[in-house]
Amino acid sequence: MMLRMNSEHGDDDLSEELEELFKALGNINRLILIYNLASGEKDKFSVTEMAKMMGCTQPAASQHLKVLKTVKILDAEKQGNYIYYTFNQNALLKHKEKIDFLFKCVLTKCKKLEE
Repeated sequence: MMLRMNSEHGDDDLSEELEELFKALGNINRLILIYNLASGEKDKFSVTEMAKMMGCTQPAASQHLKVLKTVKILDAEKQGNYIYYTFNQNALLKHKEKIDFLFKCVLTKCKKLEE
């Protein structure tokens, strides 16, 4: 039996979406990659640049970027011989709404338990 988590805006099942998102974020290399993208001066990075920044091989960096692209944290755009990755702001905002909803439910329960 799978636990279903319905959003407050309808019957959308958020369980699987959040599971995939948390799996993607549950890897230290991907968290470092996201942090490096967010805190750097550049708006986009190639696989080669990310591999160099992370200190890993290009295939390893490519796999991490692919996972983040699959959950729509990153967008990919081909320019010449390179693929550049940037943040997908619309998807990030939707992910934030889902996480906020989950934490709102948890914090509401905690507040009730304190009463």
